[in-house]
Amino acid sequence: MDSEIQLSIIVPVYNVAPYLRRCAASLLSQKGVQLELILVDDGSTDESGTLCDQIAEEDGRVRVIHKSNEGLSSARNAGLELAGGTYVTFVDSDDWVEPDCYESALRLMKQHGVDLLCGGRYDVDADTGEKTVGLCPTETEMISGEEMAGRIFLWDHCDSSACDKVFHRRLFACLRFPEGVICEDVPVTYRAALASGRVLLWNQPYYCYFHRKGSISTAPISEKTFHFSRHARAIEGYIRRNHPAIANQARFLLVRSLSHLLLMLIQGGRSQPLCPGNGRNPPGIGDAPGIYPDQSLFCRERAAAGFAAGIRSVSNHL
Repeated sequence: MDSEIQLSIIVPVYNVAPYLRRCAASLLSQKGVQLELILVDDGSTDESGTLCDQIAEEDGRVRVIHKSNEGLSSARNAGLELAGGTYVTFVDSDDWVEPDCYESALRLMKQHGVDLLCGGRYDVDADTGEKTVGLCPTETEMISGEEMAGRIFLWDHCDSSACDKVFHRRLFACLRFPEGVICEDVPVTYRAALASGRVLLWNQPYYCYFHRKGSISTAPISEKTFHFSRHARAIEGYIRRNHPAIANQARFLLVRSLSHLLLMLIQGGRSQPLCPGNGRNPPGIGDAPGIYPDQSLFCRERAAAGFAAGIRSVSNHL
């Protein structure tokens, strides 16, 4: 059966009982694609694990992995070990996708002979239900893998999210998500882009990103707060040595990550996205309400200098 599978969809599952059926329904209703849905129950303590088994009983295309709780990366990696499709994509279990999007995505990938496609996404507010276009390429075009990595670093109408992308499975032959950390997409998708050689940008939002309180991307300050900047620092060094053409873009990613980290620390534990981006541009200088309430007291140059000094201080501790 595996040889007939075109697309493996990997969905890590952890305590998302109210949302899981919506997610699975959007995937299993896709037309024109031979797919398998891999639900990875990462030690859920609610009814999510039972729901996974029920969904598998209802549809033979569903495969379920039950494992101890080890985080999103571990769950995705477990799914990759089981995946039998020619292509693979990832969906978070509280999100969903637009109808028949994967049929169009795979057709484009085959037509252009690429191993990586990057589409767009919608942001959906959990409180209001408002659905707006988030990050999305401005046009459908072919670019090099190196240019794609540079655009990811700049948040240039795309970012490091693995969920609005479709990968040829061979890109993960020697690539896995880092376990024990968050912002796990950051050190992975740019490497997939570099390995792919060419990337197809698709100016079609198809992934619906559900912004809800308590999701993995938002939490108070903790040790995890520093993961994004640590990823960015490692990336900057790797790119500077191996891909100097996009060294400035990697440096931008590092500075932006440090700016975001400093902003979180200044705000004193106020809950903020731990991985900036996620459909919106990452916060930076001037995006911190209340830090400089009276702009007449602080000219832009002085504010920028203060942020720069803070960034240097934070950087020395990473």
